[in-house]
Parts: sequence; C-alpha cells; structure tokens
Amino acid sequence: MSALFLMTVLFGLVCGQVTSFCIPTEYTMYVDRRECAYCLTVNTTICAGYCMTRDINGKLFLPKYALSQDVCTYRDFIYRTVEIPGCPHHVAPYFSYPVAVSCKCGQCNTDNSDCIYEATKTNYCTKPQKSYLVGFSV
Repeated sequence: MSALFLMTVLFGLVCGQVTSFCIPTEYTMYVDRRECAYCLTVNTTICAGYCMTRDINGKLFLPKYALSQDVCTYRDFIYRTVEIPGCPHHVAPYFSYPVAVSCKCGQCNTDNSDCIYEATKTNYCTKPQKSYLVGFSV
C-alpha cells in the first residue's frame, strides 16, 4: 500500500467527521391550548441536520451503551416563554419551549429532546392565529 493511498484514506475519514451538517434551523411551531381562544404561531430555532453514523456489525458482542448512534441535538439552548392570548382566568396562559443556540452531533438527551418519535405531522392551528416572533439572536 502506497503512502499516498494511506494519506488519502486518512484524509477522507477526517473530512467525513467534519462534514456532519448539524446546525440551528428556523422552525415554526403552533401552540394550541384547548381552553384558550387563539392559537399562537411561534418562530424559533431547532437542531436539525445530518450526523455521521456507522452501523456496527458486531452488535451481539457489544454492550448496549456502545450501540447508540449520534443524532443532531442541542449543544446550547435557552428557554423562552410566551403568553397564549385569549385564555380564561383559571388557565395558565404561559408556554415555555427551548430555543437552539448551537447544535452538535452526539447522543440524544431525553431531558430536552424527543429521541424516539418523529415530529407531529399535525403542526397547525385549529383556531384563529396570533403571531409571536422570536428574535434569533441571544
């Protein structure tokens, strides 16, 4: 095996890890509380993208923790709180949600991410909408 071929393979492996594309992405979500008169449209950021992953052939011989694959998840995030308009006095009108500041490829943290299920396909309002624009700077 020539040195040039070996260097090319090593360079390819290093670049493969660098080319993971996991970044904060603009996302529109709809906050709909049954008791409130309006649905709130919130523009925010979430982590989305591609992370390099490998399927290990020796799955039967490895401990379960070694089998987790990387996902695009939050590195840093902050919580924002919005008030849903048109709520009766006995209903708390506040809704808090995470805003992605930076993202990483890593193991999914179930404390702040849904690691099993895909996003709900019914991401829409069933009531009149009010917009709440969130600035993307922190």
